[in-house]
Amino acid sequence: MSERGRALERLAARIVARTGLHYYADKMDLLDIILARRMEACHCARPMDYLSLLSDPHGGETEWRALESAVTIGETFFFRYAEQFHALEATILPDLIRRLHGLRTLRIWSVGCANGAEPYSLAILLRRLLAARGETGWRIEILGTDISLHALDRARRAEYGAWSLRDLSPAERARWFRPADRDRHWILRDEYRRMVRFEYGNLMDLSAGGGPAGPFDLVLCRNVLLYFEPARALDLIRLLAGRLSPHGWLLLGHSDPLSECGAFLETVTFPGTQAFRLPGTRLGPPPRPRPAASASAPAPVPVPVPVPRRRPSATPVIACASLRDATAAAAAVRDLAEAGALDQALACCAAALADHPLDAGLHFLSGMLAAGAGDPASAEHGFRRVLYLRRDHVMAHVHLAHLLHDSGQAGEGRRLLRQARMLLERLPPDAPVAEAGGLTAAGLLRLIRPDGTDHDDEPPQADAAALPALRGTGT
Repeated sequence: MSERGRALERLAARIVARTGLHYYADKMDLLDIILARRMEACHCARPMDYLSLLSDPHGGETEWRALESAVTIGETFFFRYAEQFHALEATILPDLIRRLHGLRTLRIWSVGCANGAEPYSLAILLRRLLAARGETGWRIEILGTDISLHALDRARRAEYGAWSLRDLSPAERARWFRPADRDRHWILRDEYRRMVRFEYGNLMDLSAGGGPAGPFDLVLCRNVLLYFEPARALDLIRLLAGRLSPHGWLLLGHSDPLSECGAFLETVTFPGTQAFRLPGTRLGPPPRPRPAASASAPAPVPVPVPVPRRRPSATPVIACASLRDATAAAAAVRDLAEAGALDQALACCAAALADHPLDAGLHFLSGMLAAGAGDPASAEHGFRRVLYLRRDHVMAHVHLAHLLHDSGQAGEGRRLLRQARMLLERLPPDAPVAEAGGLTAAGLLRLIRPDGTDHDDEPPQADAAALPALRGTGT
């Protein structure tokens, strides 16, 4: 084996040991690109020199933080996993507000918060719920942690492009954000930013007693543990459950070992999703008052320290094009899109498609990116290419229906939605739909057929009414 090959294997082993991200155990192509970038940044001539730098007692920890940012997969957007947010709005947060009414303190932990879209979505939702109930004087503590310093920096800036806001209507975007200096970018309004604080956090520290101190009334660890080995993921879920308050809730991702959590947690089933509580929560006593914070403790809801704006660092398209694996190429495209570099993401996707012209996933990404960039013709081409390659791709039907509806081709849009319904009806109700942002077959079917009527008898306007509710649902 070459020196570089040996270095990559050792680097993969060290990344897995430090971060738990078993995803990189066999992603040598992607890891090779990351290693090349970090070697260039650190002026290391040989791969082994870089490994030595990671062990250096002086600069090693600093480089580890940079490497952790490079290996983190930070794809997310506002109000991701619609069915979980429906459960939060209808049941989970109202339950906590009722239970904690006397304390008027609510603590939430967003694990693996990436660019902050998840904790900020919770801030928006909580502020709306409290206002609707006429509740005042609440102390809301929302903590977002991530292993990526780059992601945390972006979260504190709270500036987002169209890709991160793709599930929001124009009215919602105007209500919660203000325009940024850059075109097609928006900044979250201060009243929501003040509700959230961000810290560096490595899930692997939990096993040694590290991490933020509990208890928390709500813990979200979604789209994080799927990159861990199943046994390690289950151990971490146990540790997260140990940070819950007696009445607290835990939300996980759809790909996590949910069925095994029933051995030590109470499962609460909602339409299209599940949540978890400590056993006996519903019969438990009211929570005891928490001790007052000491004078030296940090403020619970500080205003984030302003960070000078800078454009995300450019990722060379050649790096994306050199990925031989279509899945790794798609991950690189998503990372660019998430960083707000839509033009680079589109170019990267086109380069990847040149190597993988029959990959339906890349064509779907191309359609989503074109739609986000305001190019409906290219978006339509991308989605039609997906359907040529995979007639059973539900979300390509849905997004193409959106485009055709908006261009005045309502009849063709209705036809595509009917086909999407037929595909969904063949799936188990609780099966997650690919590229649907966490929606299950039953949940997506309810959005497409909101009145519950049979599709053969459904009036045409029901198809059109479903379109705004689904706009933006995707990768």
